[in-house]
Parts: sequence; C-alpha cells; structure tokens
Amino acid sequence: MGVAHPVRFLVLVVLCNASLLAAEPPRQRPNILFIAVDDLNDWTGCLGGHPQAVTPNIDRLASSGMLFTNAHCAAPACNPSRTAIMTGLSPHRSGLYDNRQNMREVLPEAELLPKFLSRHGYWSAGSGKILHYFIDANSWDDYFPAKESEDPFPRTLYPSQRPLSLPRGGPWQYVETDWGPLDASDEEYGGDWLVSKWISEQLATSHDRPFFLACGIYRPHEPWFVPAHYFEQFPLEDIQLPPGYKDDDLEDLPPAGKQRGPNRYFAHIREHGQWKQGIQGYLASIAFADAMVGRVLRALDQSPERDRTIVVLW
Repeated sequence: MGVAHPVRFLVLVVLCNASLLAAEPPRQRPNILFIAVDDLNDWTGCLGGHPQAVTPNIDRLASSGMLFTNAHCAAPACNPSRTAIMTGLSPHRSGLYDNRQNMREVLPEAELLPKFLSRHGYWSAGSGKILHYFIDANSWDDYFPAKESEDPFPRTLYPSQRPLSLPRGGPWQYVETDWGPLDASDEEYGGDWLVSKWISEQLATSHDRPFFLACGIYRPHEPWFVPAHYFEQFPLEDIQLPPGYKDDDLEDLPPAGKQRGPNRYFAHIREHGQWKQGIQGYLASIAFADAMVGRVLRALDQSPERDRTIVVLW
C-alpha cells in the first residue's frame, strides 16, 4: 500500500458464524457483495478527508447503510491487512507482518472466508485484488481472471514510455508513485473496468446458492494513471493541499521516529515540486474507483438478487 496513513472504512459489516449458517436453509441466507478499494484513505465525501474528493457512488452507499468513521486496518500494509480480513487472524497471531511474506508459507492450513462460506452452502467467487497479488485458487469456486493463473489482475493500459511527472532512476515498472492522464476510455483502460464488468455479469445471473462475491478494485493504489476525463474533473490550478498538514509534525519524535517517519515518496514529490500534481492524480484515481463501484452498485440495483444481498465496502 503506497498511501501514508490509510484509513479503512466499512459501509456495512456482517458477522457470520457457523452456527447461524447451519441454522438456515442455504437459499434463505443473504448474498454478500464484498467490495475492496485499494489504498483509499478517508478522501471521500462521506468521510470528509479532502474537500475536493468526488465519490457520489460510495457516498450513496454510505447514506443507505452503516458508516464506520473510526475503523482501522490490522496493519499498514496490504499483505497483513488483507490476510487479517480474510482469515480473521491479526498479524500478532498469524505472524504475517509485511508484504514480502508468502501467506501460505506462514499460514499453510488457514481457511479463508470464501472457503468457509463455500463449506456452508455459498458460491464464492471474486475478481481483482482481494489478497496481496495472488488468488489462493483453492479458496474460491470461481475467479476472474482464471484462478489457475494465480494472477488477480486483468490487463490495464499504461503508457509505453516512462512518465516524466516524477523522474527517478531505475526501470519503469508501473508500481511506483507516479501519475498521469491516459488518452483512453474506461473500457480501453481495462483493469478495474474489466473487474467491475465481470462482477456485474455475476450479479445479473441467477444462482441456485447464495453467493459471496468479492470485487477488488485496484485504484486508487499507485501509480495514478486513469483515463484523462477523471483528471479533467480536478483542474491543477484549483487543487487544495490536504487540510491539517504541519511541516514540523515530526519534530517531537525521538531520533528513531524521525529516521523512520518521513515518507520517501512524499519527500520525492515535494523535492520535484509535484505535490499538487500528486494530489490531482490521487483524486482522479479515487473518482475512477468510485465510478467502478458505481457500475457494480447499478448492476446490483438491477439484479434479481438485490433485496437478498448485503454489501460490505472496505
């Protein structure tokens, strides 16, 4: 996860246990639409983290359910945080603390949420980023792209040459803090558009079992490349710096904190005079992610399963 101090939030939480599931006939159990938005902090309209955030679809969902404003991730990194959500084991219990660890080497016998639900009568399927860069194929009944590939990401359009917005040495690998508008439609962009398309198709399909459908939206994880029309919503001259920022915020930390506290990406952005441009890229990526969430929610609204489906967004 590349955004400093991520704040996870839940729109609605459902706690299921084996005794409750066993007590109900499978078809009477609620469906679960489980939406993960990667590296989204509190920059949404409903949480007010940035006054220029444009998230009408997430805001609409928040207004129709329960909004948690004091929710925190289990760890400030993708792998341990997502593993905690999918296994119910916090890092201090699992031993999985950072992104370099292999979940199955650390937790070879752990049962993930989709597998648990499948054992109790659910059809468990997903698309996009739910775990950290892999699928764990045996935990799912179906996945897009094909779970046999263990690659959760459909193809995404990126620029063919290294961008110039944030120069640095080394090869361009499409995983660094950088950004820019793409001359492409949402469909041409691929990636999250394909994830939301596949999820929407499953919502339009009749199922003989209740479903657990996991939708992993990759944006606004860096790099912040999305179709140009999302950048156009945020003219650079109008960009506001985040409220509450203090230049001397680390001054009262002990030496070890001062050494580890500064974010090297942020320092690089400021060094190159690109702070407002970076904010523009992040806001544009949030708007894009919200649009993909909107596609899925509209598909749910039109689905015969609408009134039997619980939505969890985190």
